Amino acid sequence: MLAVRELLGSRLKFGLIALAIGLVVSLTMLMSAMSEGLVTGMTGAKRSLEADVLVFQGDTALSLERSMLTDADLATISAADGVASSYAVGHLIVTVRGPDGPFDAHIFGLGAEFQQLPVTDGNGGELGSGDAIVDGTAASEGIAVGDSLRLTPLPRELRVVAFTEARRYIMAPAVYVELETWRALRAASLLADGGAAGGERESASAQALAGSASIAAVTLQAGVTPDDLAARLGDRFEVATPEEASLAGNGMGVMVLAVNGIQLVSLLIGAMVIGVFFYITTLHKSAQIAAIKALGASNAYLYRQLLLQITVLVTVAAVLGVALALGAGRGMPPAMAFDPNPGRWALSLLAVYFTAYAGSLFSLRSILLIDPATALDSAEH
Repeated sequence: MLAVRELLGSRLKFGLIALAIGLVVSLTMLMSAMSEGLVTGMTGAKRSLEADVLVFQGDTALSLERSMLTDADLATISAADGVASSYAVGHLIVTVRGPDGPFDAHIFGLGAEFQQLPVTDGNGGELGSGDAIVDGTAASEGIAVGDSLRLTPLPRELRVVAFTEARRYIMAPAVYVELETWRALRAASLLADGGAAGGERESASAQALAGSASIAAVTLQAGVTPDDLAARLGDRFEVATPEEASLAGNGMGVMVLAVNGIQLVSLLIGAMVIGVFFYITTLHKSAQIAAIKALGASNAYLYRQLLLQITVLVTVAAVLGVALALGAGRGMPPAMAFDPNPGRWALSLLAVYFTAYAGSLFSLRSILLIDPATALDSAEH
């Protein structure tokens, strides 16, 4: 076949262009994995909550840090029409004194559904008072199963019974405890703020106990939509799916948009590299193309040969690019936001093929404009 013979006859030239395309593919894969890793690292703990919708305090812009629900709020939510089940979720920011130094962590108190946490090391299941399941990235801070997490400025410790995965929040490991443990920690954190004393301590304690949870995780009855529940609960609450809530706040929308923009630019660069290369190659082969046309080859035949060359080159480049991206990801430290998603990588590869074929339209135009008689006459002179 003409296209394959040309590839084999010019290995160095086509090998270099395959390397260039492979680097573009690698950049695209890295941007995709880092975009997914950024979302997981920033919101994995919130996005992965077992629920159809999350219910926040009203006027908090779906902010886990600002939302606070009382016992009465939780009762209202669980009794609402269309709610099949619900459980409370608490959130608290703490600092942990680890063996390698202090690091930030986010404590999540769960009222139920501990089985949603995939255990990678240790024993999961229901937690006792003071027990904790910790995201595996805490291991890079010197934490191991069986260790005690010393919290500061709280005079409290938690016992690590297991590690889980993909459960970070704002790039810090999540620490899961049962709800009563979270309430005790939250009360202690409020009492510690500002060194409150006397009546102020009692007031802070009462405020802590009144806020039963940060949000409610809700499973809806069949046929009920998030909008239905939002309408029934009214303006006192905000309702969103875990996916929607994960992209709200902390600048997530802007960050994902920026990374996706870089990925789009890399795809456009790939299309230009492929398109310009084959366009120049086509111009240099005008005489050969004219000769083949003079022998009866159609424009369609020549374009099919071009597409075959592009397909072979992009396939080789895709294998090379994926290997480079995986190698680069493996060399990254555990705290880096790198989370290759097979589905997104497949879409990225399809986009590379699409942009490559789109770039071939430059060469198609040249093929259509080559006149056998004119080109051959030019070659003779």
